[in-house]
Amino acid sequence: MENHFISNPAVDLGPTGYDEALRIQKKAVLAVKRGYIDRALLFLEHPPVYTVGRKPVPENYIGIIPVATERGGDITYHGPGQLVIYPILDVRTDGRRDIRAFVNRIMEAAIGALSTCGVSAEKGENEPGIWCNGMKIGSVGIAVDENVSYHGVSINISKSVLDGFSRIRPCGMDPSVMSFVQVERNRLIEALISVFSGKFGLFGKIPREEFLEGLSGLPSNLPDPLRDSFPQVGGERLHKEERG
Repeated sequence: MENHFISNPAVDLGPTGYDEALRIQKKAVLAVKRGYIDRALLFLEHPPVYTVGRKPVPENYIGIIPVATERGGDITYHGPGQLVIYPILDVRTDGRRDIRAFVNRIMEAAIGALSTCGVSAEKGENEPGIWCNGMKIGSVGIAVDENVSYHGVSINISKSVLDGFSRIRPCGMDPSVMSFVQVERNRLIEALISVFSGKFGLFGKIPREEFLEGLSGLPSNLPDPLRDSFPQVGGERLHKEERG
């Protein structure tokens, strides 16, 4: 394939359906595994969607049919008013694979970027995620394919996103624990690129179209990465975008 990537890309994909974002991540993972790029950093916003990880607890999402994913964790919500960050990175440090240490580095990078934007945040001591003033403002869930990460971090940057959490117990917690921080989206993206570059190696910001053109040269006959949703009689699936 001709290499369209002029650098290890940091890309603002903008509003992107969950299924499409997963396909893009899978292609980016393949690009890293095959050596076309060393890493990628994807930013986006999902339409309203509930997703569940590898440790589902159905009591936490009664009446909801979530999208099943390969990431860690339980039920969460994505929607407008949230910045989603998908780091496509080699999880190894000095050749050693330590997923817990890698997840901590991801959270530290997100917290460092928030600090640059004037927000004092921290990792939860007894609960997962990113916290500010005793409230949870960010969620973390990673999947790994042959030492390359996908899925990632979501940060609530608008009050509008909180209504989606009210219908579930996010990661088993009362939804009242969820909050947001008022940070300008583009400012936070620039801070994240800077901090992730310091921790994982330089990223170069490129347009969405250029990034997708680079991915288009990868094989088109990849298996569909999507899994079936968990069955829930009488539930409502808020996964609105069409597949394909």
